[in-house]
Amino acid sequence: MIHKTKGIVLNKIKYGETSLIVQVYTEKFGRQSYIVKGGRSKKSSMKSNLFRPFFLLEMEVYHREGKNIQSLKEVRLCENLNNLVFDVYKSTMVLFLTEVCSKVLREEEQNHELFVFLYNSIRYLDLTEESIGRFHLYFLSKLTRFLGFYPQLNWSDRKAFFDMDNGFFVEEDRIHAHCLEKYLSRKLYSLFSTSIDLVKYLKMSKEDVNVLLRAILNFYALQIDGFSNLKSLSVLHELFQEEE
Repeated sequence: MIHKTKGIVLNKIKYGETSLIVQVYTEKFGRQSYIVKGGRSKKSSMKSNLFRPFFLLEMEVYHREGKNIQSLKEVRLCENLNNLVFDVYKSTMVLFLTEVCSKVLREEEQNHELFVFLYNSIRYLDLTEESIGRFHLYFLSKLTRFLGFYPQLNWSDRKAFFDMDNGFFVEEDRIHAHCLEKYLSRKLYSLFSTSIDLVKYLKMSKEDVNVLLRAILNFYALQIDGFSNLKSLSVLHELFQEEE
């Protein structure tokens, strides 16, 4: 049966001599794999550059429940996200976040609220003229809500240490190896409590951003089996040291 759905490109790999396998997070069916026959051929109507990371697509697909690889009938761009391609900071951010999403978005079922969050976040990243040096922190913190481990924001002067195993703040006498120290716990609480338009006002140094990112990624790793070895992390870290 043919369905119309929007989709968000996560990644693509070469398949055979001229084809592609594309991973897409769809509005109707969650994460799906699609074969693009002849996608690397000059004569193909579905060119490879349609499937860049985080591109937003309008798709007509042949969908069969339980099938590992689905087929595409037609694809076109919802919007032209030129900044995600030509801005080196944004393209590097996209490289990192799509690698994260490829590891954590596993459900092959509809999740409309998650799709809207991803879609709107990508549009914001493309359109904003503000510094994006903290965008990944915001994105990763809010994504936890849809992955099922959004923390309990019970921070106080008494409960000032974040327990990454259990996702809440604890008193000093309950800290263990996977608890963040007080200063970083307070920064994490501020991050999870803020909105996209206020992230830039949080008091953080570049070192704070780097340490907080490592803490959030460790939090992900404790909650999600197999979450490790992000190849793009070093590229992100190196490039954003230069950004003011």
